[in-house]
Amino acid sequence: MRIRFIAYRLLLCVSMMMTTLSSQAVRYQKGDFVYDCNFSWHQLSATLMQYTGAETNVTIPSSVEYDGNIYPILYIGDEFSKPFIDNATVERVSLPDCAMSIGVEAFCNCQSLREVDLGRGLQRIGAYAFFHCLNLEHVTIHNELTDVEEYAFAECDQLTQLTLARSVSHLGDYVFDRTPLKTLTVLNAMPPECSGIMSSDTTLYSSCSVNVHIGSLSSFLSAEEWNRFEHIQERPEFGDINIDGSIDIQDINSLINIMLGRTPADLEYCDLDQNGMIDITDLNILLNIMLGKTEI
Repeated sequence: MRIRFIAYRLLLCVSMMMTTLSSQAVRYQKGDFVYDCNFSWHQLSATLMQYTGAETNVTIPSSVEYDGNIYPILYIGDEFSKPFIDNATVERVSLPDCAMSIGVEAFCNCQSLREVDLGRGLQRIGAYAFFHCLNLEHVTIHNELTDVEEYAFAECDQLTQLTLARSVSHLGDYVFDRTPLKTLTVLNAMPPECSGIMSSDTTLYSSCSVNVHIGSLSSFLSAEEWNRFEHIQERPEFGDINIDGSIDIQDINSLINIMLGRTPADLEYCDLDQNGMIDITDLNILLNIMLGKTEI
């Protein structure tokens, strides 16, 4: 695997030498962040090129002002820049909602990184993005992410649970290589396409339980790579009170009947705020899910 990793880096170096930039970019530093501010096809965008600080809790800004213009930060690194690689201090990172892509090796080998919120607009996680982040425990994935490239979460020794948003449709080769996942929840009713095997360590397929959308079990059992998992089970989504595979007005009615004592309560599915009670707060959460104000 290490040979593949080195070969991948060499390929990127060759690509960098052969590539010419199609946009006018200006390198600019503000605070602890170094950006490339790009003007191309009458559009402004910024790429985060490097983080130079030593904070443990880092919130990446949504934009940077340069020369009187506002540049939204759309890219967290690219194939040539790795803004957090080998960082030894950062423990938590929050991406802005406008960020669309995380580049190759952007957070590779961040030894202290424990928690990442990927932002609501992220569409792609590049190859080796979180490779060898040995203490990464929690990753929040939102509903725009579609592609997770090869080795993106490989060798993350503390990553035991992960939920793939309903938008995730593609997983790259060795995406979870030697990562000890115990629970993988897939909200997409269709099995995400896999470029190759998820891990060279076959214990992933015997020790990881895969939770899938109600009604989609047969699709996963017959899908290439997914059919290697020994434990695949249908589980209701967050907010699916009546466990019918969809979240709609029937769930509102079911929750009201539970609150009025007309129907037995199941805390596992109905206590949405996990405070040990089923009350008006849970009803508000469910309403916000139906209105699209709360992601699942």
